[in-house]
Amino acid sequence: MKNRRQAIVSLGGLSLLGLEPLYAQTLSGPPVSLIVPQPAGNPTDILARRLQVATQRELGQAVVVENLPGAGGSLGVNKMLAASAASPVLMIASQTESILTPLSVRAARYTSDRLRPVLLITRGPYILLGRSDLPARNFSELINLARSRTSRPLTFGHIGNGSMIHLLGERLARKTGMTLTQVPYKGVPPVLQDLMGGQIDLTFVPQSAVRDLASSGKVKVFGTTAANTSEKIPDALPISKSDPGLTDFIHGTWGAIFVSKTAQEEQVRRLHKALTAACHEAQFQSQTLASGSEPAPPMTLVELERFFDEETRLYQAMAREMGIQPE
Repeated sequence: MKNRRQAIVSLGGLSLLGLEPLYAQTLSGPPVSLIVPQPAGNPTDILARRLQVATQRELGQAVVVENLPGAGGSLGVNKMLAASAASPVLMIASQTESILTPLSVRAARYTSDRLRPVLLITRGPYILLGRSDLPARNFSELINLARSRTSRPLTFGHIGNGSMIHLLGERLARKTGMTLTQVPYKGVPPVLQDLMGGQIDLTFVPQSAVRDLASSGKVKVFGTTAANTSEKIPDALPISKSDPGLTDFIHGTWGAIFVSKTAQEEQVRRLHKALTAACHEAQFQSQTLASGSEPAPPMTLVELERFFDEETRLYQAMAREMGIQPE
């Protein structure tokens, strides 16, 4: 009954996204669980539901999206790790849940080397946003404003201590000599809601979460962590080009599908083949581009492991630089 209810919930989400319904396909075998370690409506959740239909068509099995947020995403990661090696559970995640959470959340009780990537879906930069009535017109004025607010620092919203957004805020503050009051939230949507409502001053969000918001007048755009300006958000100028001390402030986020490292090789190869085909269908690619993300190029399993190893070293070093400790 639980799986049936989850399938019905997933169908509702698919219809809202304009995707083809589950019942239109001929499926067999047990359902495959796709865990989203973030709340419904988060960019990761939307990405998972876009991928759901094409994946189950390629696998010939129902794919059930299951939101399991909490503890920096570690609740979802640990459920994936507990799955049977013969019937692996999928999880969609970024560098936050897969690499940074184990370094910042004591209760996580896993390390990144227990995860195996089977698909890199998207890549994209972060956009620095401010509330609409913040008295600064550009990045330079924002930094000057923040430096002048020593007794009452600007507030910065993020999605949890040790998350990528948290680290970006801390790193920007250190490199520019400003002070920010960090305010944690349980996901990107409530951060944006409070930013538009004027309850917080600043945040970084994935470019895919900004979409039409950047031109709505409800927020101010102060820059991008990309190396170059994107035609999707031309007002977001590269932070790395704004000051000689910020030339290395180039960061991005990505979405990937993981399984437990204990998953059987035969299952991993089958999942990799199906997910790669699903991810590179024309409809999914066009939806990804329209959302503001960049589709990742196809990668072999060996290339994926190399990519994840490099990213792990990069963000572990960044966490050490910021002095992140498990809490």
